[in-house]
Amino acid sequence: MTTLTAPAATDIAAVLDLAADHIDKVGYCKKYLYSVRQAENGMPLDTCEVDVLGAINVAVHGTPRHVGGDPLTWAAEKAVVARVDAPSVAAWCDYPGNGKQAALTLLRDTADSLRDAA
Repeated sequence: MTTLTAPAATDIAAVLDLAADHIDKVGYCKKYLYSVRQAENGMPLDTCEVDVLGAINVAVHGTPRHVGGDPLTWAAEKAVVARVDAPSVAAWCDYPGNGKQAALTLLRDTADSLRDAA
């Protein structure tokens, strides 16, 4: 039997900071992990606009797509969903008014709160 150790709060915070940096660099999109339009036009996935979850995925494993089971990805998503008034991070991303600046604030504030608690 293998026992996995939960990611440290500081590691989760670092992922959230990287996710915010990625959105700041490539832009923000709604409705999906990354801009399908940009990808269909030949843009590499890691340079397409992303939503919050896509940015977390890029920060952990380099692509906005879900690649499965990384405890750090799940921990980062769980930390963010605990701070939103929505049933999921994906739903929050689609709410009116939750654009790039709101996403950046959410990620950075969540990272800061994790560091403060550590």
